[in-house]
Amino acid sequence: MVQPATLAAKGRGIQAAVVTIGAPQWAEPMPLIHHDKPFSFGVAVLWGLLLSLPGHAQEVDPFRTRNLSPLASIFGVPSWDAATAPRSFAVTSELANHYRASRRGTDVLILDGETWRTNLSYQQAIGEAWFIGAELPYYRQSGGVLDDLVDGWHSFFSLPDGGRNARAEGELLFQAADHSGIFLDLNQSRSAWGDMQLSIGHRMGADSRYIVEATVKLATGDEDLLAGSGATDWAISLFHPTEVNLRNREAGYFWGLGLMRNGDPKGIRFEAESMTYYGILGGTLKLLPRWGIKGQLDVHTAFFDTPLEELGQTSVQIVLGGWWEMSRRGVLEFAVNEDLHVSTAPDVVLHIGLNWKW
Repeated sequence: MVQPATLAAKGRGIQAAVVTIGAPQWAEPMPLIHHDKPFSFGVAVLWGLLLSLPGHAQEVDPFRTRNLSPLASIFGVPSWDAATAPRSFAVTSELANHYRASRRGTDVLILDGETWRTNLSYQQAIGEAWFIGAELPYYRQSGGVLDDLVDGWHSFFSLPDGGRNARAEGELLFQAADHSGIFLDLNQSRSAWGDMQLSIGHRMGADSRYIVEATVKLATGDEDLLAGSGATDWAISLFHPTEVNLRNREAGYFWGLGLMRNGDPKGIRFEAESMTYYGILGGTLKLLPRWGIKGQLDVHTAFFDTPLEELGQTSVQIVLGGWWEMSRRGVLEFAVNEDLHVSTAPDVVLHIGLNWKW
């Protein structure tokens, strides 16, 4: 077994965590990482083209979001979709800020940086009750831009910062180790395509209000960047969206349950759980003719069998935001994600999406 002193010598990040996990003190600050402009030009062009098309809004669709903790987002938890239109296309962009330094036994994890995930998804109906879909994400791991904002938020409300001030702002360090040493050390800003997901679904039950969907995640992403796991995941889910009228206002609620068979991630020596359960509960309310609010709880069980709280416990996120009907078919949504089960998901995630149905 590698002793802590030997493990510490292999990387400044792990050394910091070994010295004191509660409020880590780094021996010396790492240099700031200078990064290129994030992947945005192509998305901006695509959004412009979509805005020139006609549109129609949907009101029972959940936010297309996921747990962006770097070692959780490599798995293929599917997005939830009410599948109420013959065709749909969505562009979703999320920016997650991370800061964790943890050690349990010989397992060590340090997350300091940001993940920017832009996801492209398309869905096509086949006949009255069937549909198929595809998703392709684009990742950027970097030191990011939200450190100052998050620090200011903690300071303004006198909230604990978890040792954030021990590190310089704008740095990137994703590092993990076990009894045999460091196996993950990402400290340079990079971008790459992630794992593609393919799905097939069927509407069933009274008024076709229940949706059964099967999804497969393919190993098409760059696992070295944590843009994929290098393995195939299989999932099956049941989703139930319902439109209602609440005091003469259009509204809706939804819930869903799913089971995913996890592939064995490449390069990650923490033992992956063979199965992960996931679910959602939420609702939406149309307050004005073209504006509404939406909230949901996203839950999944642990992806890894490890004493580390960040990876070995159930994650619960709350997502609160709203939506605006840009036209008859196009909807712009915006939200903020918070980790209700602290440390199992990013501190804060900013979410924006464009959904188009026709």
